[in-house]
Amino acid sequence: MRTERLYNDDPYLTEFHAEVVEILPYEDKYGIVLNRTAFYPAGGGQPYDTGYINDKKIYEVIEKDGELLHIIDEQLSSSEVIGYVDWGRRFDFMQQHTGQHILSACFEKLFNGSTDSFHMGKDIVSIEINIGSFSISDAERIENMANDIIYSNLPVITRVVTGEDIRSLPLRKMPTVTENIRIVAIRDVDYSPCGGTHVRTTGEVGMIKIKSWEKCKGGIRFAFVCGNRAIKDYSKGNSIIQTLCEKFSVRDSEIVGAIDKMLLDLKNTERQLNNVTHELIKSEAANIIREQPTAGGIRIIKRIYESRNINDIKLLAQYLTQTPGTIALLACKNDNAQVIFARSEDINIDMNGIFKAVLPVIDGKGGGNSRTAQGGGVRADRLEEFMNNAGDMIISK
Repeated sequence: MRTERLYNDDPYLTEFHAEVVEILPYEDKYGIVLNRTAFYPAGGGQPYDTGYINDKKIYEVIEKDGELLHIIDEQLSSSEVIGYVDWGRRFDFMQQHTGQHILSACFEKLFNGSTDSFHMGKDIVSIEINIGSFSISDAERIENMANDIIYSNLPVITRVVTGEDIRSLPLRKMPTVTENIRIVAIRDVDYSPCGGTHVRTTGEVGMIKIKSWEKCKGGIRFAFVCGNRAIKDYSKGNSIIQTLCEKFSVRDSEIVGAIDKMLLDLKNTERQLNNVTHELIKSEAANIIREQPTAGGIRIIKRIYESRNINDIKLLAQYLTQTPGTIALLACKNDNAQVIFARSEDINIDMNGIFKAVLPVIDGKGGGNSRTAQGGGVRADRLEEFMNNAGDMIISK
């Protein structure tokens, strides 16, 4: 390891001088090894820093075989460089990571729930807690405790300890290394081994808000936001609420009631529409039956509909085949072909057999039983041939 990691001692350092130790090929870019760096590499659930080396943009910082590689896409012209860390990205990570320590400590104190994993995404931070259940009231308790710790503005202290010191510390989790053990401590709140970057005091975390939770293998996964992310999240949520207030012409406290009423009205409208649709299709079926002559005691109804709902076609087939001596071959021609074959109870013809025999014409899939079969195919341009072939097979039987 040839790089002094400046972020360990001062996570607020955003500009530094360094010397280039080596330039290594990395995919289609270059991996720059420096003698010292303030850029944090990806690891421990925390993403990498970005910024610039001189005027070259850093796309990624990774640790590979013990070396820190600063990934750029152009060669450097000098062996002495200045690094500039993207402070907005760095401070965001510091807020989220410190907030995670606080939240994990609260879960352990209130619910005896250990943190199994931690992931910091672009918009959301998630942790998996080894507990069996969780409720809205639990979320309120956790948030109150976590934010009380933030408002207490406690110092966040980072130090390297030895194996002897470890035994005297009330660690929330044990370290995965045996030397150069870096501990992040918030007095009377949390003591954890961690290599990430953190704020100096809990007050800089700003606030913590749990956004959602869901069951996962071994526990519950929580999504939360801290600091500036929480402010942006609140701003977004408030904007949505104000928009809904304007659309429903209500106060924010009345939005839930207004939406409930709208959903109830929509449900009643859908029920009425469904009843009207059934009556119209029933009437349509009766008209078709009256107009369609029989041949040899059997009425074969063959129709291709342009851009019609397949569910309406299924209902039409159902009403048509309530009349004895009726076979319905119905199709919808949308982006693809959708087809249903059906017969009345008194006809002894295997509709599924006929359906599968002609399916290759439309490059289709589907099936059913002797009375009804349905499916679809990608060759809507060959629907007429498909239907004619099916009609010919029925006539031959």
